[in-house]
Amino acid sequence: MADHPHSSGDEAPPTRSTRGPTRMKQLLIRKNSGERTPVNVNVTTGVATGPHADDFRSYLGVVARDKISILIPSFDHVSEVDRNIIWKDILVS
Repeated sequence: MADHPHSSGDEAPPTRSTRGPTRMKQLLIRKNSGERTPVNVNVTTGVATGPHADDFRSYLGVVARDKISILIPSFDHVSEVDRNIIWKDILVS
């Protein structure tokens, strides 16, 4: 069999770069400086709007991944205790 010029048994396959964790550094900087980030939430629809809406949604995703097990099928199944922990974290931030 012919050897391929770019393949060798000693070389490791190239690794793909992966996405790192979302840390929301800009919100942590604001939190540490004591600045609160205003977010408008429509009470009827529950949709965040305004200039910081995307940051807020991303922050909620970070908190949810940190506090809620991936085995829970939907937010309806999250315990009241876990919901209160999330609310406290959001209100402090």
